[in-house]
Amino acid sequence: MAVFDYIAMNKEGKTVRGDYEAQNRSDVVDFLHEKQLVVVHIDEKVKFGLKDISSFQIGGIPLPNKVVFAKQFATMISAGLPLIQALDVLASQEKNPAFRTALEKVTKSVEGGNKLSQAFEKHKVFSDVELNLIAAGEESGNLVEIMQRVAENLEKQKDFNSKVKGAMIYPAIITVVMVVVVILLMMFMIPAVESLYEDFDAELPWMTRLLVTISNFFASFWWAIVAFFIALIFGIRYYYSTPSGREVIDRILLTIPIIGDLNTKVHLAEFSRLLALLLKSGISIISAINIVANALSNIHFKNALKNAAKEVEKGVPLAVPISKEDDFPLVVSHMIATGENTGNLDKVLSDVANYYQTEVDYMTANLTKILEPIILVFVGGMVAFLAFAIYGPIYNLVSIIS
Repeated sequence: MAVFDYIAMNKEGKTVRGDYEAQNRSDVVDFLHEKQLVVVHIDEKVKFGLKDISSFQIGGIPLPNKVVFAKQFATMISAGLPLIQALDVLASQEKNPAFRTALEKVTKSVEGGNKLSQAFEKHKVFSDVELNLIAAGEESGNLVEIMQRVAENLEKQKDFNSKVKGAMIYPAIITVVMVVVVILLMMFMIPAVESLYEDFDAELPWMTRLLVTISNFFASFWWAIVAFFIALIFGIRYYYSTPSGREVIDRILLTIPIIGDLNTKVHLAEFSRLLALLLKSGISIISAINIVANALSNIHFKNALKNAAKEVEKGVPLAVPISKEDDFPLVVSHMIATGENTGNLDKVLSDVANYYQTEVDYMTANLTKILEPIILVFVGGMVAFLAFAIYGPIYNLVSIIS
């Protein structure tokens, strides 16, 4: 498939510019004729220059940029600004090169007759959740309200991610500092103690001998250690890319003390919030469940929801398959059953999402306090071992000299 730029004219004689992905020029011509446009010029895009390199971004479009765009876009179209004009203004003021390029392409696609949701999907601006919401808004003629919901959803997602990441900063910093200190001791302090003892022809204590052995191994085979950790990282990534590997690692992430509980509650909050949002926007429950399943990162939650969607398709209430899944607490299935019986499933799910959001907020706010005793015991033990191994021989030397 290639991408073609085209220039055409509509019935009013206005010029229409855009791009279209097709096998050949004939397909582009057919597409334009279906739109009742007169073809003026078609040109295939075949390039990868400096502009393309500058617009390339690893990891996709940053979430904060999406949040700002969604808010401004919702405000503009609610004020009555035409879609194309709003997109053009936001593209011109976007500072992220990758996002600016994507918005420019979206603008051209909409000018060419594509739906807004199709243009966003084609250029990978939003996730499946947001795309389905926007498509529902276009179908119902309620795009303004839907875009406001998209903006609110992205804002909540950004705040949510920030809190979870912020909670992990302290343990990460402690771990990095500890590793750096140990490496410096192994490289400089331990060899100095060893040479000092050799000068006095004294025998090193067993703890110091152990550290000397490790230090010598570090000095002689540092390249092998670096290669081992690089291979380990790639090995874990490869293993995680396999179905069985992903199941094992994702299960570990749900069962690790403290972190596993946090991870589970994060997924429960995301599941409830996204499903409530999709149902409130008029998307069918089966489609909504499948969309949420694809949006969640843990394979066990994904599989649970996909199995639930199959059961719901057969006419089974959602609460029944959810109650059989070990990763979903019984309170969740009971709340879903209540929502289904009263016809207020979206509202009940919003309440569930708020509950787990509060739980996650509490855990992230107190995660440092929870992990602090564990970190202190571990770091204290290591410091004590290093102190005995390094300073013990020095005191022994003083007694030998005396």
